Amino acid sequence: MVTGLLPELSLPHPMLTDWVSRGVSAAIRALFKQAERLEARVRAEPIAKLLQGRIDSFELVGQNLQMYNGLRLSLLELFCNAVAIDFSQIWQGRIKLRQPVQARMRVVLSEADLARSFNTPFVLNKLAQVDQGGKPLSFHQVEVHLTPEQRLRLQAEVQPGGEKPLQVGFSARIEVLERRRICLADPLFEGDTEEGRALSRALVDHLNALLDLDRLALQGSKLRLDRVCLQPHQMILYGSAALVRFPTR
Repeated sequence: MVTGLLPELSLPHPMLTDWVSRGVSAAIRALFKQAERLEARVRAEPIAKLLQGRIDSFELVGQNLQMYNGLRLSLLELFCNAVAIDFSQIWQGRIKLRQPVQARMRVVLSEADLARSFNTPFVLNKLAQVDQGGKPLSFHQVEVHLTPEQRLRLQAEVQPGGEKPLQVGFSARIEVLERRRICLADPLFEGDTEEGRALSRALVDHLNALLDLDRLALQGSKLRLDRVCLQPHQMILYGSAALVRFPTR
């Protein structure tokens, strides 16, 4: 059962609003490679507003989503008011915004989501760009855990060039800086050798540079975070999304 910040919406004309909601859902579903559940709902009063492309409120609930780069979300909730769209393009599977949209969002990442995401080719290639004396790096068997102390712990095997593999790892608190950067703060480093610990420090610096929401957002969107909460086996992000145009993957 999904609970969160989304209000229950009473639809004044189920047939037409359901029709529009299905069209919007299909356009949003195309942004994801897989979606166990993705449901959009719109409300407009009077119903004639819909024919003009004006929507009083919009909500989206998605569960077990996989993006095309392999990243996974357990839950995505999004809610906004006063949306204006080009109504004629919905049935062609496209959404064209007639004005910018500001939406509230809640995202839930499970421990399993984080582990799978860190082991995708997309993220492994990003990790391999850690600057460590110019040596080519290869990351394997990345493990991610959320500890009872509300810290994120990462461990991995790293092979520098053709050398012997190193064990690297760290645990860190999660902070939000300037609403747009996720920061690994107060890191505690792990590693079976001094070289492994040095690589762990370089890895934290590299991740802190990567975790900039302006670099991660889909085209046409700007993401901002208010807070990140770590709970047993899941990370919850609260924030907002500003859409100048409907995102593309």
